[in-house]
Amino acid sequence: MANELVSATLAEKVKNLALSAVESAGDGIELVDISFYKQYGKLNVEAFLWKKEGIGLDDCEKVHNLFSASLDALEDEFDGDYVLNVSSSGLDRKIVTDDDYRRALDTEIECIDAQKNKTHGVLLSFDDENLVVRTDGKKPKDITLKRNLLTKVQPYIRF
Repeated sequence: MANELVSATLAEKVKNLALSAVESAGDGIELVDISFYKQYGKLNVEAFLWKKEGIGLDDCEKVHNLFSASLDALEDEFDGDYVLNVSSSGLDRKIVTDDDYRRALDTEIECIDAQKNKTHGVLLSFDDENLVVRTDGKKPKDITLKRNLLTKVQPYIRF
């Protein structure tokens, strides 16, 4: 989360404020990640949200207002002006953490290994070492994949 743009201490404070804002917003909203990047000479603080039913504009606005109000208390700790962005985590965000896998349970995912082999199906379960994915088609089957052998796991988007 922290990088050369903000100190680890400041990044942790920002994350805690974001978590508090999300908790206050309620409605099943979760904080997925906080990122920091420079754009047009200003620091951007970006909070990514998720909820099972999907994140809407009202959710983003509610969290933005709560987060912005508390973030103002840290204003002097930033090197300059900053811009706060609050958005959905996106349809194609990679699945990396255990929380990401938990959110993806019972949804279609695509897994790619080092040999570029692709597997897609519904994520049934996961643990520290494996994923269990049910493929679709005429003969659906449950496949166990080793997490450490996968180079990319992401939601499968069907058009």
